Formats: sequence, structure tokens, C-alpha cells
Amino acid sequence: MSPRCNCVPEEGEGALPDYESCPELALAALITLMTSFPSRRSPAIARSVLAHLEVISRDAGLDAVLRECALQLMGRWAALEQLCEADGSTLGEGVRSFN
Repeated sequence: MSPRCNCVPEEGEGALPDYESCPELALAALITLMTSFPSRRSPAIARSVLAHLEVISRDAGLDAVLRECALQLMGRWAALEQLCEADGSTLGEGVRSFN
């Protein structure tokens, strides 16, 4: 396991994490975004997933299999973003209550 990276900006700086020096952080953010998408179906989340996939696909420090996987997923997430924008999906749409 790699040592914990110290690439998160100081609170209030408004800067993004330094994914270049800590690609594991980009992966963690990607997993979080991907798992939150089904409940929200937001084009903004899909755009963010797409941006993180792009970062991962270009990071030479990551394994080639992982980079290729990210590259292949980019087209699917671009399509999901377009679908969300086209149907006006917003928070909570399509989510059914089982109460």
C-alpha cells in the first residue's frame, strides 16, 4: 500500500487536488462520483466522472490496463451526460421510494 499522499489543498484555497502527484486520489474521487450517479443522474456528475476518467487515462504513472479502461469508459460517460441533459434529469428523478 502506498503511503498517504499529502496533495489536498489547504481549506479555502479553492484549488483542485494535485492528481499528478497522487493519482490514487483521482481514483478515489472517480469511484465516489460513479457510485453517486445512479441516485442523482446529474449531467454535472457525469461531466465530472468524464473529467476524472480523462485524468486517469493520461497518467503515465498508472498501469496501462487502468489507463485503457478509463479511456474506453469515456465514451459511455459522455453519452450519459448527453442523455441527462436531453431528458432534463435532476436530483431524485427516477428514484422510487419503497416506503
